[in-house]
Amino acid sequence: MSITVLEHTLVPVCGPEDLEIGWGEAAWIDGEQIALFRTGVEEYFAVSHHCPGSEAKVMARGIVGDTTIDGTRVATVACPLHKEVYRLDTGHCLNADTAPLPVHPVVVHEGRICLEGK
Repeated sequence: MSITVLEHTLVPVCGPEDLEIGWGEAAWIDGEQIALFRTGVEEYFAVSHHCPGSEAKVMARGIVGDTTIDGTRVATVACPLHKEVYRLDTGHCLNADTAPLPVHPVVVHEGRICLEGK
């Protein structure tokens, strides 16, 4: 099921209460495995569940953390296999020369966490 809001297609995924702060959850959305993260009370991210380096489906089990870049706190996830650290907002790898982690825009709409559809 998807909904259209202001010319955006939103795919409802879950409620905020379904995600624990500091942990990831995997979801199957439109034929793709997505890792969802809640890093703060109202801070949500969605990225590919596939590790860019190995293609293993493990990112939802990654180590959630943060770092400071240019004076700004940035939420991160470390791959549980090889410990590459990725920004959750951009997917950029911070400690290795590897492909970025694909990110998906997240919107909270009417109390539901939604992904912007394609």
